[in-house]
Parts: sequence; structure tokens; C-alpha cells
Amino acid sequence: MTKDFFDELDNELSWKNDATPQVSQLNNDIVEEKIDSPKEDVKTPKDTLEKKWGFKKFVKNNFTKKQNNKNLENTDNNLDLENLNDENDNNQFLSLKQTMMSNFPQVKFYLPTLREGYTRFIPVWWNNETWAKNMDMFQYKDDILLVDCWIQFAEDYMLGADCSIPDISFLIPYKKNIKWLIITHAHLDHIWALKHVLPALDYPVIYWTKLTIWIIKKWLEENKIAHLQKFVEVNTDSKDLISIWDYFKCEFFRVNHSVPDCMWAYITTPTWFKAVHTWDFKIDFAPEIDKPADLSRIWEYWTKWVTLFLSDSTWSTRKWFSTSEKHIWDTLERIIANHKKWRLIITIFSSWISRVQQIINACESHDKYVFLSGRSMVENVAISKELWYIKAKPGTIKKMSPKTTEWIPLEKQVIITTWSQWEEFSALSRMAEWRHPSIEIMKWDTIIFSSSVVPWNERSVVWVINKLIRLWANVITKDDREVHTGGHAFQEEQKIMLNLVRPKYFLPIYWDLYFRHVHKETAMSIWMKEENVLLLDNWNIIDFGPDEKVFKSKIKVPIQDILIDWHGIWTATSHVIQAREKMMNAWTLVLLFKVDQKTKAILWPLKVESRGLVYLEEVRIIHKLIIKKAKQVYENTVKDIPEIEEKDLVKILKWDLENYLLQKIDRSPMVIPMIIEI
Repeated sequence: MTKDFFDELDNELSWKNDATPQVSQLNNDIVEEKIDSPKEDVKTPKDTLEKKWGFKKFVKNNFTKKQNNKNLENTDNNLDLENLNDENDNNQFLSLKQTMMSNFPQVKFYLPTLREGYTRFIPVWWNNETWAKNMDMFQYKDDILLVDCWIQFAEDYMLGADCSIPDISFLIPYKKNIKWLIITHAHLDHIWALKHVLPALDYPVIYWTKLTIWIIKKWLEENKIAHLQKFVEVNTDSKDLISIWDYFKCEFFRVNHSVPDCMWAYITTPTWFKAVHTWDFKIDFAPEIDKPADLSRIWEYWTKWVTLFLSDSTWSTRKWFSTSEKHIWDTLERIIANHKKWRLIITIFSSWISRVQQIINACESHDKYVFLSGRSMVENVAISKELWYIKAKPGTIKKMSPKTTEWIPLEKQVIITTWSQWEEFSALSRMAEWRHPSIEIMKWDTIIFSSSVVPWNERSVVWVINKLIRLWANVITKDDREVHTGGHAFQEEQKIMLNLVRPKYFLPIYWDLYFRHVHKETAMSIWMKEENVLLLDNWNIIDFGPDEKVFKSKIKVPIQDILIDWHGIWTATSHVIQAREKMMNAWTLVLLFKVDQKTKAILWPLKVESRGLVYLEEVRIIHKLIIKKAKQVYENTVKDIPEIEEKDLVKILKWDLENYLLQKIDRSPMVIPMIIEI
């Protein structure tokens, strides 16, 4: 069983919390007790603190023996009271954080009335973005079916944000009508937003395959909401239509991608509407773990007269066929077999289970050992081994720690590590900076980049490679050897799917308009009519009628950029982002006024602090001008309006100083006046 060799997480799993491990554990315990435990079982904060931190013992050991028992008891009580207040603050802080996780903005919008017999489709979001925050919505009468829950990597304009997620604000008033959520596959970028979306929608049932469900469960357990979610596992080999509430029926079938257990869905409503949704796919006749795509079954949908075919446009610009996993296995096996000196470090995405199995097979063939580095890598391999997606001989896979590696020759060590490319704390990034708790890059180590570069992220990739080369490591990328293939279809694979399904209407999905337009041209090069290829924008409302006609509404769903920052939800137009943008572009100026509480007269010289506003040579002159103008504006305003409220006075100071600086030095900083009454 997996737990035999993964009974503990890597040393690196807690590397970020080493400084204050007790605080992190204490906060988690408080949240769990508040949500899950019955009232009579809830421990008092005092009991929790004594159990976790041993405060009484700590206090007694730090007092001298000369102190009497009474003083010691009083000290203990005072300390418990202080920590009780701290715990209440922490509890309120965590409660606020949980609320913010699903606090989508309120919108006053109602979907247009859906006519009798019509089926509605809305791309909630997946166009004109890189790795878009995809979600699709199907509606028939009052029933709503959602598909997928992606995230988008943070763009430059998302100042300080971790990522962006689908805006479901308009769906919250309809959450009673949403009973099903279909998740495409187990890539983290497809399930990450669930911790925000599920609570906001009252936890609709999630349907998908075994591996995907297990990984989603693990993700939701980390966010302490797994016990609220219901899952239904589906069988890709079954041809039975599954009823989704009253009107929708679905059939799922097998397809290949870069993670096992991926499927397509065949979605039907009581009228003529029938949709086939591909999500991410490729055609691989020699996958490492999965069975090949069931093309004969996909062809059967042609006979059912498919209305709408939604298909992946990610690599629509690439001609011919994508590379099979079999070719990657051949290359990796040769590299591992011929690697006779120093260590071999292979970086992949943690969900690429088939690649992990290939490396394990090669290591077992050549008497080498596999070490896993990275939290998500450890967890995904543990789950996959538990479900028998990964098979390994006892002793092949070992925990990454100095103790487990010291007795194994370097040339027999193959380290599989994560590198998410957009996160500075990924395992390989920390190795490159010598901040990893278990691994230091040695001279002549070989690092293989067996992964794709997220578009527009090439600079960060080169930055890490430069770091590794400076440490005298050998670097191999897919430009040097055939060490990676992706999970998306090339043009010939797209043509095969179009010819198998032969839909009435075709909808290229995902990525920028350019990629979807190329996919449209590919479809037209075989047999699709141009008027039957739909290129939609985000927020379009499309209704398919029983008479095989398509109605595109002039109304668009009001959707905003929803940003995740500190696990809270903000909009791209919020005052927080606007303030950050202004500070970035125009810099900051803070003025401190100390004034008499009764007369409001200025008692002390004004203090000025600026960041990014002035150069060292001009700071004295410009600060002098600012102080003179600020004092003048303050005194004139107080003289004209003696009873003015502080908030209004601050607004006037801010407005006048911003205009003054714009005219005087052609700069418009964020001005922050602060008034302290004495």
C-alpha cells in the first residue's frame, strides 16, 4: 500500500512553516473544532493552548525558584488571558478568511427568459486568455449544468494577485438550479478554483472518474470543505445515459490527455439538442497508462446527429500529429540507461502520472532509485499508487531526504521534482537558489526539463536555467532531445475528430481568437460551412432552438475579472487593485499633521515621506514645496470651515495636493494625508 512508504511527507512539505509550526497547527485545530465538533466536545482555548504549547510548563521553567506559588499562579492566569485574546483574534481572522474565499461580488442581473424547447449555452470564460479560467454553462428550462472550473495564471495587470478564477456572480441567484458540476480532468489548474466556487454555489455534485475525484478530494481536504462535497464516479466504458436532474442526460467516454482518466461528455436535452464536449485531448495510440481513445465509439455519435461540437484549439497552429508518449519513453529510457555519473533530476508537472511511471520503469530496468521532490508530486504519486495507476517494485520509490540519499551512489539517484513555472516556491526554483531543504545542486548534475513552457512565461524559465548553469549543471530541454510531448491535439488529430463527430455546428474553444480562428480554418478545409462555425466571446448567450436554428442574444452576461489575493476574492476594478496600479505608476506620498484637538491648529512641523516620487538630488526642494502647500491648504480649509469633519478635510488635502504636484512637477502620486489630534 502507498502508506507503507509515504507514511510521512517529505521534509520539504513543511519547509515554509518551520519557523512557526505550532501557530499553524493551532489555527487549523481551532477551525476544525468550530466547524465539525459538537458543542460538548469543543475544548476551551485554555485547554488547547496548554495541550499544544505547554504554556504552564514554559512559564514555570522561566521563573526562579524564589518566586512564591501565588505569584506563579497569577502569572499563569495572566498569560492564559493574553493567549485567549490572541486565539480569539486568530479565530476571527480565519473566519474572515474563509468568508472571503467565496465572497463573489453581488450583481443585479437576470438571465433572459429561455424560450420553450430551447437549450442555452454560455461560455462563462475561456476565450482570449492563456490557460483561461474556463467554465461552461448549459441550461434547459430551470436546470443548469456547469462544466469545469479552471484558473488563469496572473497577468501583469493583476497586481499582486495569485491568479484569476471564473466569475460566477451571475449564477449565485440560480444556485438552487445548479445540481451538477462536471470536471474535465485532474490537472490542478482545472480544479484549483473549486475551493472558491463550491461554497458559493452550495456544493453541486461533482461527476468524473476515479483518479480525478481522489485528487479533488485531497485538494478540498486541504481547504477543509471536502466533508461538505458529494462526488459521483462515472464509468467511461458504460454507454448508459446518466440522468442529470430532470432534463439533462450525459454519457462519458474515454480520451487521451497528459493525465490519466480523462473523458469527453455527450450532453443531451429532451429536444433535438445534442452536444459533444472534448475539453483537452490528443490522439495517442501508445499511451503509457491509459487505454487509447475509443475512436469507434466516438464515431457512433455521428449517427446521433450531434448539434454542437466543442473542441480544444490549444495547438491548432501545429501541423500533423502530436508526439506519442511511446517516443518520450524511448528517449528517457536511453538517457537513464546511459547516465553513469552524478545525479539525474527530471522536472515534470506533478499530475503527469504516465511520465512518472515511465521513469519508474526505466529506473527499475537499470538498478536505479526514484526520489520524489515537491508536495504535489508526493501526494499525486501516493494517490496514483493507491489506485494502481502507478506500479513499482518495493524500494524503488524513496522519500527525498539527506538520510535516504546518503548511502545511495549519486549515479543511481533519479529525482523527480515539480516545477509549476509560475510559482517562486516550486521545488526546482528553490534548488536553483540553494533554498531547498533536501537537495543542493552539485557540479555536473543533469537536469531534464520534461515539461512544456506556459506561453508568455519563457522569461522565468530562462531565469531558472541560467541559475542552474551558473551552478555547473547540465540542462536538457525538449529543444535538445525529445524529452516531452504535450497533451493537446495537432491539426490532423483535430480533423479526425471533426470527421468522426460530423456536427451541425462547430465551436472552437480555449485560448486567443487567433488560435480559435486557425481551428475554424482547419474545420472549413475539410467540410464545415463557415456559417456553422461559431466564434464566441466570453459572456455571449447562445440559444439552440428545436428547429435547428441558433439565436445569439444581444444581452451579455456582466462578468468581471475575479482575482485571488491572499485567498480572498477581489475584482480587477476594486479599489485595492486601483490603488496598487496608482502606486506602481505614480508612486506614494504620505503627510503627517499633528494638530490641536480643540483649535485644530498645527502644533508640530509637518512630516513627509515619499516613495518613488523624487530623486535624491531634488528631495529637499520638492519636499519643501509640498510642506508649504500642504500647510497652506490645511490652514485655509480649517479657517473657511471650522467644523469640517476629518474625512472631508483629508479629501480636500488629497485633491489639492495631487493637482498641485501634477502642475508643479508633472507627477501624480497617491497622496495619503494623516491627521493626529493631540
